[in-house]
Amino acid sequence: MECASQTLEAIAPRACPICSQRLEDDSPCRNSLCRDRNRRIERIDAIAYHSGPLQDKIHSYKYDGKLGWSLIFGRLLIGWLEAHAGDDPPDLIVANPTYADPGQPGSGHIETIIKSAATADYDDRWTFDVKTPAAIIKTQATEQSAGRSLAEKRATAAALRRVLEIPDPARTEGRDILVFDDVGTTGYQLNAVADCLLDEGRAARVRALVLARAPWR
Repeated sequence: MECASQTLEAIAPRACPICSQRLEDDSPCRNSLCRDRNRRIERIDAIAYHSGPLQDKIHSYKYDGKLGWSLIFGRLLIGWLEAHAGDDPPDLIVANPTYADPGQPGSGHIETIIKSAATADYDDRWTFDVKTPAAIIKTQATEQSAGRSLAEKRATAAALRRVLEIPDPARTEGRDILVFDDVGTTGYQLNAVADCLLDEGRAARVRALVLARAPWR
């Protein structure tokens, strides 16, 4: 993390404690999820902002097939956990689930980062969800929310919630769960994942961590 901090845009000292969005002056966070009384996700931390080299490398990883970046992203995840979660460690770290077509080999891009982080966790300090099936799965493909309006993001999050399942509630029941994703904006999709983990998975607590927090446009 010390080396990476030289190129990553760090989360601002004055940031929303719920979604990590940079706050201007004394203004409150504009993210409606943070004010939602029915919010299920406790908070969404971020390793850095979605800008500069990190933004470029995430794009290369997701869309250009540069899969080797999963190793670096996995190490960033481990570094953040060591720096920020030692006093309050999660019981289980899961991926925001990717839908995998039955005929598609390999793992989703978030699941691959989770597996890379588990490999880099030489002391086995952190409990990553690397089993098959995963603790939470996405049973159908849904539309992407990137680049959409707030209303559309809410709609895609609702659609996501309808296709999430918990294969074995015994793995999540009563546990403190951290959901990992690559890029966070409003957080409504992560909130949908938290809703499933809390209701169907009977988790005790759900929070999230994203590799990159997208600044407001």
